[in-house]
Amino acid sequence: MEKNNNKQQANTEEVKSQVDAELSEKQPVERSKFLLVWLAIVILLGLIAGSFWFLQQQLHTQQLEPVALTRNAPSTKPLENKITQLEQALNTEIATTEQGLAGLNAANIALLGKVDDLAKAQKMTNDDVLRSWTLAELKFLLQSANQSALLAGDVDKAQAALTLADQQLKSLSDPRLHELRSLIADEKLALASVAKVDIDGLALQLQSALDKVDDLKVLMGPQLSNQKDKDSAASSSSSTWQTALSQAWQQIKSLVVIRHQQDAAVAVLVPEQRYFLYQNLRLKLESARLGLLSARDAVFHDHLTSAEQWLQQYFIGAERDAMLDMLTAMQSETITVEVPDISASLIWLQHYGDQQ
Repeated sequence: MEKNNNKQQANTEEVKSQVDAELSEKQPVERSKFLLVWLAIVILLGLIAGSFWFLQQQLHTQQLEPVALTRNAPSTKPLENKITQLEQALNTEIATTEQGLAGLNAANIALLGKVDDLAKAQKMTNDDVLRSWTLAELKFLLQSANQSALLAGDVDKAQAALTLADQQLKSLSDPRLHELRSLIADEKLALASVAKVDIDGLALQLQSALDKVDDLKVLMGPQLSNQKDKDSAASSSSSTWQTALSQAWQQIKSLVVIRHQQDAAVAVLVPEQRYFLYQNLRLKLESARLGLLSARDAVFHDHLTSAEQWLQQYFIGAERDAMLDMLTAMQSETITVEVPDISASLIWLQHYGDQQ
């Protein structure tokens, strides 16, 4: 029995020792879990406190905004006053404009009424209105013809205007305007007898001559020969004073070049100086072209003559001869013409309108 009791006690002690070992192992795990739980609780409390503080700050900011707006409100009053003044000025301008438009509308209505009254009083028919418009066109065409002929010297435009005026008279078929049509026919005949000058063609010929100025050849003297080699050879071959004197005389003679020409003077110029000959000729031709376009007959012919003399004196070659022939042919042209007076028809129409 004692043995059995001893075994049971031994077994009991072993069980206790195992239980104690298991408890000792579980205690660190339970402590770590407990610490984690407390840490989570602390973090949660911190988050709750932070959220509460953020909400308090938002509420405080919302409470301060109305106060700031009320403080800044007095600074917007000048702006509001200016806006009010601008609105008042704009309303005043709108009212003034509306009054002006109303006045213009009333005046327009009154003028329309007067026109209607005049039309009813005169009892104008459609034919009468058409005749009035045609007479107004006639007056305009005759004025254009006189301005083209007497002021601009353009005979072609004056003839075209008179032709249109004659067609307008033909469409009216009014015997009372027969005299006017006869005057227009006389004026057309007078313009047709005016000699026509091809101003455009002459101007183009002068421009062609200007373009070919650089192709002309200048009349030049002979080039001076170089005597350096001969002088050196002569000085080495002779040593007497007679030879030296003879050489000096030859050098002096070589500096003088004499050339005879029967028809014109000789332009002995270096190549750099020929530029002025070309420019002077170009200036004469340009002046002649300007006189042509401005209908100044004397200026045109004077500069043509000067250009011919310049060509004969300082230039040679076939190009020079062709340009001379062209300028000579131009001398026979008369660029000014006497334009007849065509104002009789316009004066008659003005008197006829005054009598109506």
